[in-house]
Amino acid sequence: MIIFGKIRIFLLTFLMFASLNSMAEVNHQVLNENKNKENNNITNVLIIGANGRTSAQIIPRLLNLKNVHLRLFLRDSERLNKLKSNRVELFEGDASNINDLNRAMDGQNIVISTMGGRDLDKKTENITKAMTNRKIDRLIVISAGGIWDELPEPFNTWDKVMVGADRIVNRKTAEVVESSNLNYTVLRPVWLNDKDIENYTLTYKGEKYKGKSTSRASIANLITKIVSDPTLFSRRDIGISQVEKE
Repeated sequence: MIIFGKIRIFLLTFLMFASLNSMAEVNHQVLNENKNKENNNITNVLIIGANGRTSAQIIPRLLNLKNVHLRLFLRDSERLNKLKSNRVELFEGDASNINDLNRAMDGQNIVISTMGGRDLDKKTENITKAMTNRKIDRLIVISAGGIWDELPEPFNTWDKVMVGADRIVNRKTAEVVESSNLNYTVLRPVWLNDKDIENYTLTYKGEKYKGKSTSRASIANLITKIVSDPTLFSRRDIGISQVEKE
């Protein structure tokens, strides 16, 4: 009887430890599943031209969104060292080099281009090619107002005299994006300013503008909305401006 009693105690102890180990494994699996779900909910956003004044408005607004991680693409990463964190990664590269863009786009969900310059169309073409290479679909590109002669007169004629050469490059940039198979949004601000204004009016391709200037803050506001809901303004070319009070 004593022997059977000991065997019984041994079996009960064994079963208890086996049950505890099984519970621990289940808990571990649940934790891993929750962690994977959390990682799957993260939106990785690549900002190209991250050292510009418009990006300076975009970055803090995107970081206010839950589960958004940023990769900031610029030529000299030391310029933004102070922004490095567990949610912000710096990537040093040149948008003229498609190999840099290919590497920068690994693991990204959304690409935002805030670049300018006389070679913007060529760099934007590199972006669309790299996105296709990496199977990334969502692109937000900043072009400029006036490229479709959509500004009201006499403002349109004045703008053409002032920045007519830039219109050519910005129009080619929009055409490159719109001819792609990407899920794009082209934003066309006009005469950027640094006012702390986030109210704006949107116009669509073929419509006349309502305003004559655009705050960088308002661009950042709109881009943040698109990142929050990437279905917004899919494959649309949008003018954005502030309506001046009479």
